Amino acid sequence: MATPLGQELRRLRLERNLRLEEVAKGTGITLQYLSMLEKGDRKSVSFEIMADISRFYGVPLDYFAAFLKVEESKQLSDVEIMLWQAINEKVREEIYFKKGNSLKSIFSKLFH
Repeated sequence: MATPLGQELRRLRLERNLRLEEVAKGTGITLQYLSMLEKGDRKSVSFEIMADISRFYGVPLDYFAAFLKVEESKQLSDVEIMLWQAINEKVREEIYFKKGNSLKSIFSKLFH
């Protein structure tokens, strides 16, 4: 599922009647990476990549900030919250109570 940033990158490309290959050549970013960005398969983007995309499209870099903020505000799923809580509890036990349990046990309990 495309992210707000991915949707905007695709819109900019199509608005200019460009193929993904042309954007890759013009930005110096691989075709595969750009495709992942547009599809939403790539969740984080470096400043350097966004600067290259910004220059290529002639759009101010801060223009993309609004699309990134929308993605950052996404709520965690119940599974993500459960996993986060389990990891935090295990780390707390290991650090504060020195129980020495491995974090691997969390994943084996949750996913097996």
